Amino acid sequence: MNKKTRYWVRRLIFVVLIVMVGYTIYQMSSGGKQPDRGDVSPNFTLTTLDDKKMSLSDLKGKGVMLNFWGTWCEPCKAEMPAMEQVYKKYQDKGFEIVAVNVGESDVAVHSFMKSYNLSFPVWLDPDKDVTRLYRVGPIPSTFFIDEKGIVARQNMGELNLAQLEAYINEILPKK
Repeated sequence: MNKKTRYWVRRLIFVVLIVMVGYTIYQMSSGGKQPDRGDVSPNFTLTTLDDKKMSLSDLKGKGVMLNFWGTWCEPCKAEMPAMEQVYKKYQDKGFEIVAVNVGESDVAVHSFMKSYNLSFPVWLDPDKDVTRLYRVGPIPSTFFIDEKGIVARQNMGELNLAQLEAYINEILPKK
């Protein structure tokens, strides 16, 4: 190959690489967004800790607190007693907790639930498919979903009892 041909081949390869990198960045940035206030919450199906298949759509008509957590996460541990408290208070008023454990074994999760004396439902996301669907970064991450399946609020980080009470009251079904 002569010098001029090599020059144009290199330029062409460079341009193709730039286009490919640009396209990759575009795809990653536009590949979806985290559900936000007013968005329809994406439906999913997972297996619960007690080995039942459940879908988020099964809970339509209820206010749902969708919480992503892990047994190793200190802020997650800190909010669990308050979550149990609001679960007991509001479960008969059209409220449900969907506590999605991110990537851990059912044995570890069961042990954690027992040691914290927690009774709310836990859904297992061992492959993190739902975690990716909701574009969850740091945990705990929580989405409050109204009875129509619309995201009313999202929160990244630990929630205290007062926050939980206020946010749950926003999503309780209207009678």
